[in-house]
Amino acid sequence: MNFLVASIESLGAKVTGWFSVGYDIFAFLFRSLLLSLDRATWNRATYDVVIKQVYFTAVQILPVFLGYALVISWLIITIILTTARDFGLTAFASEMTIRVLVLELLPFLTALFIALRSGSAINTEVALMKVNNELDALAHCKVPPMQFEFLPRLIGGVISVITLASLAGLLAMLLSYLSIYGLSMAGFDAFTQILAKIFNLKILFGLIIKCALFGLAVTLIPITAGLETPKKLFMVPVSVLRGMMRVFFAIVAIEVVSLALKYI
Repeated sequence: MNFLVASIESLGAKVTGWFSVGYDIFAFLFRSLLLSLDRATWNRATYDVVIKQVYFTAVQILPVFLGYALVISWLIITIILTTARDFGLTAFASEMTIRVLVLELLPFLTALFIALRSGSAINTEVALMKVNNELDALAHCKVPPMQFEFLPRLIGGVISVITLASLAGLLAMLLSYLSIYGLSMAGFDAFTQILAKIFNLKILFGLIIKCALFGLAVTLIPITAGLETPKKLFMVPVSVLRGMMRVFFAIVAIEVVSLALKYI
């Protein structure tokens, strides 16, 4: 009996904790949205910080990311083409390649890539700022942390994921065409017709929304996890681990919901 009561209490505590974390994340997002709609927020200093965040998150990693996307795309395209030939489905190879890579796999991998590189760094930085009382010092000096530290990271994350996923998608489409038709222009009309069939307004809008949600997940969750850190230095790694686990689950949840809405 005591074991059952303890189990129920433990489960209740976990569920309450999950709801508390979710509430904190959405409350922080709501405050960020309100701040972004305030005209006074957007001055030269804010724009400079946003540009720096986009540079650190997307531009610095562009060569490595494009190489990573090229290798992944080439492998997936080769697998799809080989399988399509084996089953006599060569006519559908282009469409399968684009649907698998551009619509699903590359945006997901882009979010994971940025999460591992920038999300963990954001979590660590915010946690250290919390532990070292730097956020309080900024507020004391009348430098709003939300405006100059957090909002630019959110916007930079969204812009970076959308931009990198778009570049990876363009690279995958080019590689797909070259793999199927080579340097010949004979298949250009057929290929563009396939693109027009796939990328209608609904699909395009959904893809942008999904990438934007990915961008929020890889920045918003690490920031809120960092702000939850107790003011003890040894808790920083724990905060980063907890934050990255939440990011991973959020990215997977976004992808699963996207697939369900699209195909079910």
